[in-house]
Amino acid sequence: MDFEVLLGFIEDGVRSTGKHHLLPMSRLFELDQAMSRPLRPRLKRPQQRSFPHLNGLYLLLRATQLGVAEGRGKSSGRLTLDSAMHEQWLQLNPTERYFNLLEAWLRRSSWEVVGFGGGGWMNQVAMNARDLWMSIPAAGRRFSKKQRRRGEFLYNTDRSCTLALLELFGLMTVEKDEPDEGQGWQVAEVRHTPFGDELLGIVFGKTERELFDHPKHAVEFGAWQPLLQPYFPQWVDNLEIAQPEFRDGVHYFKVSLGEPWRRIAIPAKSDLDDLAWSIIGAFDFDGDHLYGFQFVARDGRQTRVEHPYIDDADAHTDELAIGELPLKERQSMQFQYDFGADWRFEVQLEKVEPEVAKITEPTVVESRGEAPPEYEYDDEW
Repeated sequence: MDFEVLLGFIEDGVRSTGKHHLLPMSRLFELDQAMSRPLRPRLKRPQQRSFPHLNGLYLLLRATQLGVAEGRGKSSGRLTLDSAMHEQWLQLNPTERYFNLLEAWLRRSSWEVVGFGGGGWMNQVAMNARDLWMSIPAAGRRFSKKQRRRGEFLYNTDRSCTLALLELFGLMTVEKDEPDEGQGWQVAEVRHTPFGDELLGIVFGKTERELFDHPKHAVEFGAWQPLLQPYFPQWVDNLEIAQPEFRDGVHYFKVSLGEPWRRIAIPAKSDLDDLAWSIIGAFDFDGDHLYGFQFVARDGRQTRVEHPYIDDADAHTDELAIGELPLKERQSMQFQYDFGADWRFEVQLEKVEPEVAKITEPTVVESRGEAPPEYEYDDEW
């Protein structure tokens, strides 16, 4: 199974590429060759998106949290196998693995994990799959060389990735031609499979609200089990995403607004709202506007935690303790203040130290540079 090949590839850790911690560019051809459907694109500098099947498998890797990222960018970025999640994976039977991966794709994944835009509607990945599946007539669809060269069907990278995953899951079949120089995946024909039509007919036959709307931060595996288990009784167990460990102690953040910066020490039991007000005060802002934090979660998705007054927020700043943040030392998040003026602060976690008696609340321990004025107008105007 191709997904097992990918798990073996990252087992000992590999250097990752860019801010999204993608697969190492220097080893893409090697990994492609190990796949059951090697594409062998004839491109001079292919990226991960040039290999739609690898891109799709990477999406599953991050959505299951079997693969996690460490470090930052070019300097220390790595992609590694989470041993606890992998131990769970090994206990699943083939049917359970299949449907956990299917839910990882259609319920948990987001295009932003692989660098396709900025997220958008939460169910966009699933709807992309539904729309592509429904766009192919019952008799299948064949593409001329002229159509392939123009990219009339695979007109963007998320569509290529979606088709690759439909093929990998056995939901559609794809006939390909060998690419010419300078070409990537050359899709000659796409056809339905009886299994794919039955399964997707069940999944997409239900209303979107029943299958794809889910409580905030409660996207657990096994949501479709009651619907599909009568057809697949071997589906009994599921992966269980571990809750992040609470890291006690005093957390030191370097908060930068361009050149000026402040170092803030804050106890783990304080929440993000406490940190927000500490930042606002440290830069002499008045605090009359909404705000929010944004950081990359363990599964690679951008997560926003916003002002308590924002009713439709996924999470509120007074609900998340500092010790629950998924940041590791030297990783950063962004603090956005006043959505109109759009002040954006970089907030880097520098270190976590044992609790000390003198720091029981957020404290500015070091300051460099003069903060800019919050408003440009003259107070005497």
